[in-house]
Amino acid sequence: MKTAGEHLISIDKFAAIHVKSPGFMQGKLKRHYQIQKEVSRGDYFQGVIELRALLRLAGKLESDQGKIMVEFEFTASDYDCPILNGRLETSLTVECQRCLKSMDVAMKSEFKLLIDAPDELAHESSLDTIYSDNGAIDIFEVVEEELILGLPLVAMHDDISCDEYGRSQDETPDISVKENPFSVLKKLKTTD
Repeated sequence: MKTAGEHLISIDKFAAIHVKSPGFMQGKLKRHYQIQKEVSRGDYFQGVIELRALLRLAGKLESDQGKIMVEFEFTASDYDCPILNGRLETSLTVECQRCLKSMDVAMKSEFKLLIDAPDELAHESSLDTIYSDNGAIDIFEVVEEELILGLPLVAMHDDISCDEYGRSQDETPDISVKENPFSVLKKLKTTD
């Protein structure tokens, strides 16, 4: 339900969302954001990042073609340090470890990160902590880190039949019964 001062929008793959009017920013995302400035403005950002702009992630993929839909905001917290709230959605092309062919993996992630939290708060909190560089956050780096952490450890198609070189599902492994190597000793055993 909308409240006063909010608008309902819908962008490509994202579901309809409510956005606070004055600080909504849509379109091409900047790479760096000044944290305190963004917290005080209360802006909400939404846009697209090209996969090829994320070099570490692109090196783990079969293709660097594609877009990442990103939305985020910087907010103040009760912890006396800012929080980065965000969500991202994309499809990544990885190699299936069973058939060695390309496959698409849909990725959706929501994140809530403390920014520059003191050590004791970082240990006590259930939130992860990121650290700024002179008060600025590289949002591309944050998105890249979230996607790398979300990649499957062993990517495989859901259907096991993608393994054309392996055995079929109906084929059972050859398990032959071997003779016990100590059976010879049993023959030598004498009974008195």
